[in-house]
Amino acid sequence: MFIINGSQAFWIFAGIEFGFLCFAIIASRLVSPKKPNPIKNTIYECGNEPFGEARSFRILGITKYFGYGVAFFALDAFAWVILTSAMSITITTEIISIIAIYTFVIFSGIVYFLIEKEKLVS
Repeated sequence: MFIINGSQAFWIFAGIEFGFLCFAIIASRLVSPKKPNPIKNTIYECGNEPFGEARSFRILGITKYFGYGVAFFALDAFAWVILTSAMSITITTEIISIIAIYTFVIFSGIVYFLIEKEKLVS
């Protein structure tokens, strides 16, 4: 009888998964239709007016949506601070005041971003 330990099972599964992934990518390249047109070369902007070609989005998209990324990061970090402080065993007035100050700083930054969004994002 052949016995597989945990690490061998992982690498066998990873190899099989990598093989299926390679097969799927190659099969989709071979089977998919290739009919380029101007509509396919435009960027999907989620309701905004598209600008430029899809290839130019790598540079322009980064600068256009940088503010949204910063706002998301600020709110994400805020959520982690609130969640970890909520799991604190003892809640004192010092912890509550620190969380209140941190909440004020984060929300004032988000409010500033929303007010100045047109200047920062466009």
